Amino acid sequence: MAVTRPASFVAWIQTLVRPAAIRLVTGCLVLVLAMSVATCRIDKLVKPTIHDRLVVSPAAILDTTHATAPDTVRATLRLASAEGATLSWTATATAPWLTLLPNTGAAPDSLVVVLVGGTLSQVVHHDTIAFTSPQTPGDTLKVPVAFTVLAPEPRLTISPATRGDSAFAGSAQPRTFVLRIANTGELPFTWSGSVDSPWLSLSTDTGSVTPQDSAFIIVSQAPRTLSPGTQTGTVTIAAPAAIGSPQTVTVSFKIKPCDESPIVADAVVTNTIALSDCGAPDRAGSLAKRYRVDANAGDTLSLRLTSGSFDAYLTLHDDLGALLTQNDDCPGSTGPSCILEFRVPAAGRYVIEATTVGAADTGAFSLSVVKELAPNRPQAIGQFRRDSATSIGIGTTTPESEVVFKATVTDPNPRDSVRLQLEVVDTTSPFSGTPNDSGSFVGVGQTAWVHRTGLAENAGFHWQARTCDKTKRCSSWLSFGVNSEAASDFRVNGIPENPTIDALSLNQFNGAAMIPVGGGTGGGLGSAQTVTFKAMVSDVDPGDALVLEVEVQPTGTAFDGTTNLYRGTGVASGSTAAAAAGYSVPLLQASYHWRAHACDQTSRCSAWVSFGGNADPGGTDFHVP
Repeated sequence: MAVTRPASFVAWIQTLVRPAAIRLVTGCLVLVLAMSVATCRIDKLVKPTIHDRLVVSPAAILDTTHATAPDTVRATLRLASAEGATLSWTATATAPWLTLLPNTGAAPDSLVVVLVGGTLSQVVHHDTIAFTSPQTPGDTLKVPVAFTVLAPEPRLTISPATRGDSAFAGSAQPRTFVLRIANTGELPFTWSGSVDSPWLSLSTDTGSVTPQDSAFIIVSQAPRTLSPGTQTGTVTIAAPAAIGSPQTVTVSFKIKPCDESPIVADAVVTNTIALSDCGAPDRAGSLAKRYRVDANAGDTLSLRLTSGSFDAYLTLHDDLGALLTQNDDCPGSTGPSCILEFRVPAAGRYVIEATTVGAADTGAFSLSVVKELAPNRPQAIGQFRRDSATSIGIGTTTPESEVVFKATVTDPNPRDSVRLQLEVVDTTSPFSGTPNDSGSFVGVGQTAWVHRTGLAENAGFHWQARTCDKTKRCSSWLSFGVNSEAASDFRVNGIPENPTIDALSLNQFNGAAMIPVGGGTGGGLGSAQTVTFKAMVSDVDPGDALVLEVEVQPTGTAFDGTTNLYRGTGVASGSTAAAAAGYSVPLLQASYHWRAHACDQTSRCSAWVSFGGNADPGGTDFHVP
């Protein structure tokens, strides 16, 4: 049945169905439709999709190169998303002179654009890099590229750009450094160099450099005539028409006064005068090493400067630089320089200058600074094995690589502490007077000792000793033993070694007659024949007695190392050893081959050496008869 509604009701419905836009706190737009008088509900909440995009910086690439240049030009592009999300991307370009590394990725990211212009014409080349992302369909981001290829040009670069160095005043040794002159351009150039200071010089002042190559020159700084202080100079390299020309190197050169190394009285200093040392203030043209020593009033100092390389000269100054005394030669000698028994006038610092008579002479030297009154020479000196109780006889061999040296040490000053100093050297070397080992300090009149380890294997040694106190005053040297200094006081054989045999010296004899390889002994049936085998044997172990051991087997029988062995008597190293084997002449000829090795008294043996040079076991070395 149809129902007719009042007009006023219809108007009310029409009012209800009009859309109503309600802005929620979330920012969403809700569309509410009232579809009946009985109900009113939200059917759906719609959240719009955020539209992200790629962002690339910089927005364009503008770069240049020179025609024929072999190097590449690189530019970096950085990628990000506008909303901070991760976006995958792909980049493309069409020009063959443009490469993208990489061409895909996920933002945030970066890529390197590599431009190669070596073969391009001298114009502006264009291309476009296109970026796309599947998360932003339909969006293509374009980065224009303008690559200008210029005409070829040379380009000058040098290194280093600055240089700092130092030297002693008066030094005769120039300081040097290498200067690199590089052409990073595309055309060759000719360069010239100059300096603005007389103490600077160049190994060469002109040259040429091809493209992408370098030249190297040496820059020298001469300190000889410079006073203490810092000098500054400039090296200029110019290459006309080259980009970057001219270029300069700033050189800072610090000139130092003579160094004064501290030295303790009663010490020996070994050093070297070199061209790099300072000029001697008291001897024009000579070089010097300077030392400072503290002394008390009334001390007596004796200085001695010796060198095998130059004629020595000594000077002594006070702490204000005043020259107190100087000397060339020691009394009764030429070469060493001495200042003997100098009485110290006042407590303070004194400067010793070790220099040379000849201008610019150099070499090693030894300087001793001694306060007089030395200890007495050591007494009852002896040499012992490691246990410090077993004596090592003069000229005998110790089976250890270490020796204990003992002596009784005394000093005129009963309150001094003294110790034993040694110079232990190979028998083939003369004494130099310089100690190479020292013991601990003990009281006057006590036994001092030195435990020397690491002695060279299979070597002979001789030694001398002296007594020194804590002020480094020392007695004269006392040589051990009553034997000649050319003879060994002891020999070391701490590591027994195998002897050796001279393979070329192997031979076989029947009496005095040598049997050739493959030869026979001769002799009638049933007669006795003796074959003697000989070889030169050696052993690096001193004092070893060596024997020759021979293994003789029938031809065709392999050596076994246990049967048919014959051994001779002992001989010294470097001698010919012999061993013999007896045979009775058989009815039918018997053939043999043999080998030998050398053995010492400890049963250490060399390797076996076969005789004859023929094949074993089939080769015949000799036959009977």
